[in-house]
Amino acid sequence: MNNTENLELSSSEKRKIKIWKTVIIIHGILCFLLVYLSLIQMIIMQITPWEFCIELVRDIIAYPRNLVMFASASLVFNLFTIPRLLALYSYIKSKIMGKIKLLPVLLYVVFLLCGCALLWYLFGIYLSRARKPVIYLYPETKTEVSVKLGLDGKLTAVYPKYDAEEGWTVMAEPDGTLTDRKGRQYSYLYWEGDINIRPDLSRGFCVKGEDTVEFLENSLKQLGLTDKEADDFITYWLPQMQDNKYNVITFQTTAYEEAASLHVSPKPDTVIRVYMLWYPSKVKVNIRPQELENINPSVRKGFTVVEWGGEEFKKGHLRLESMA
Repeated sequence: MNNTENLELSSSEKRKIKIWKTVIIIHGILCFLLVYLSLIQMIIMQITPWEFCIELVRDIIAYPRNLVMFASASLVFNLFTIPRLLALYSYIKSKIMGKIKLLPVLLYVVFLLCGCALLWYLFGIYLSRARKPVIYLYPETKTEVSVKLGLDGKLTAVYPKYDAEEGWTVMAEPDGTLTDRKGRQYSYLYWEGDINIRPDLSRGFCVKGEDTVEFLENSLKQLGLTDKEADDFITYWLPQMQDNKYNVITFQTTAYEEAASLHVSPKPDTVIRVYMLWYPSKVKVNIRPQELENINPSVRKGFTVVEWGGEEFKKGHLRLESMA
């Protein structure tokens, strides 16, 4: 606006523009703070700033990739925020002056959608630290079996030795005993790694810590695990869950399959995969329940492959820990 236009504005118009300018600046500051989520997380999770800082430092050390991704997404989103707010200011000023411009409205909508789309895409992808994933093999007769993982990420540890090209090759017996080519026996195949996963948190369960054992026993049975497999699962996760006031639990299906696919030869007749995502909560969380009986086959037929696991979801930190 030049000096001539400025002189043509009435004191009332100048006051309105000044007020709206202040509102937009405050709005912009709130947008910047919202992206970083720190205050919101402390309120939602009911943790102290000190606890939050400790967890954040731990996550940065353990998962530097998450920090880079989070900072980059926040920066780009805020780069969309600045022109969006400038467009809003331009529209409001033109309306006050009686010269309405529609281009700023269009730009505002475009920048808003771009920013939201970017956040939806980047913040929906989490780097998961998969801990102690285990795979059971139950052929009908003694059979040589090859197992290969298709990860959106990388392996960090395996047992027994894993070949990058061929995967595992073991002799499997009907009772689940596995023998490698050197004659060493195993109960299951183990791996650990970092995987990218876009979890679905829309359905699940909120369970009191003291009720965790009963919930897992019933749920894992519905998901197709035997008592022995469920025992292995529960004894790993129970120490981390039983003392929490509540545990919010979901069982991932498509999201996990896309992040960590399983390729077995000969092809199994039945595949059962259980992947639990959970996080502790100090308040009860309302969430729509899952229909667990529809996730895996209800009856084991023929050559059966079973994999189970879980992740502790550090809400807002983009960190997950898993065991499958």
